[in-house]
Amino acid sequence: MSAYLKHMWNECGVTYKFTTPYHPQTNGLVERFNKTLKGMIMGLPEKLKRRWDVLLPCLLFAYREVPQKGVGFSPFELLFGHPVRGPLALVKEGWERPLHEPKQDIVDYVLGLRSRMAEYMEKATKNLEASQQLQKFWYDQKAALVEFQPGQKVWVLEPVAPRALQDKWSGPYPVLERKSQVTYLVDLGTSRSPKRVIHVNRLKLFHDRADVNLLMVTDEDQEAESEPLPDLLSSDPKDGTVDGVIYSDTLSGQQQADCRRVLQQFPELFSLTPGQTHLCTHDVDTGDSMPVKNKIFRQSDHVKESIKVEVHKMLELGVIERSDSPWASPVVLVPKPHTKDGKKEMRFCVDYRGLNSVTKTDAHPIPRADELIDKLGAAKFLSTFDLTAGY
Repeated sequence: MSAYLKHMWNECGVTYKFTTPYHPQTNGLVERFNKTLKGMIMGLPEKLKRRWDVLLPCLLFAYREVPQKGVGFSPFELLFGHPVRGPLALVKEGWERPLHEPKQDIVDYVLGLRSRMAEYMEKATKNLEASQQLQKFWYDQKAALVEFQPGQKVWVLEPVAPRALQDKWSGPYPVLERKSQVTYLVDLGTSRSPKRVIHVNRLKLFHDRADVNLLMVTDEDQEAESEPLPDLLSSDPKDGTVDGVIYSDTLSGQQQADCRRVLQQFPELFSLTPGQTHLCTHDVDTGDSMPVKNKIFRQSDHVKESIKVEVHKMLELGVIERSDSPWASPVVLVPKPHTKDGKKEMRFCVDYRGLNSVTKTDAHPIPRADELIDKLGAAKFLSTFDLTAGY
């Protein structure tokens, strides 16, 4: 079918050009005509808007008799060689036409028509070239030459599926081939359209983010780029003493000795026994609300025994104390993701949802994580701490 179309275009002198999806600038005349036609339909009276399809020939007749700004002639003149004779033109001719108009010979009419058509075509071509040059001049004021090489990754501006008039950047996708000065073949990697020719205006270069090391500990005689980021505690300690700390092999002997000397000053920080602090306290403000007392959950005998063991352990450590408060919340045991000695460990939790529902919130703003990270930018050492247990 395409071969027949190309042959017909060549016989009729039609010049065709390819366009890309979602780039209406290539079909400027068609898109501008659609906008004008929609405006004409919107200008109809309310009673006639529902019958716009019936009135479409009248709207097209009115459109074709108006001179186009780019060529300086109306479409009717360029097609038939004379202005269109509408109802008003016929009335005017009836008033101004002489009573006895001489008849024109057919040969003279055809020769005059050919002369007018050639004159119209020459003037229309010059006017169109001047109009296009003016449009190109103003468009080039803000346009910039953008080129992509095969293999580069780009962002693609595509319409959102539910809303065709809303676009979003997706990707990145690799560029496969440059089809023309303004179109590229991009591999989208989708089953519906794995490869698509896209206009350069809907493409944007993708920049890879460089990896940044926040901390590097090296010897003075070594290059910083050749050393990996060390881990001061490459594994968990075997017991609650400093002697169980394992140092990374990337540290020199002197660096390991310096770390060992600092850690020996605070051996209690590496104890496996949970401790407690008296530096600060926290009060849960419930206002004037009534005490919340939730029923305990039914548990199996095995789970009950585990709860008793955990409560007794926390009483000995001083983490909790006996109380006769009217407030009560049920205990929940949550299994941990890892096991110990082949047995799955349980995490002791309390369902405080009833208490949280009547607790007054603290209006103090929580610090932003990015601002805290910015404050650590000038630090020479960054340390992470893992608590033994939290209640």
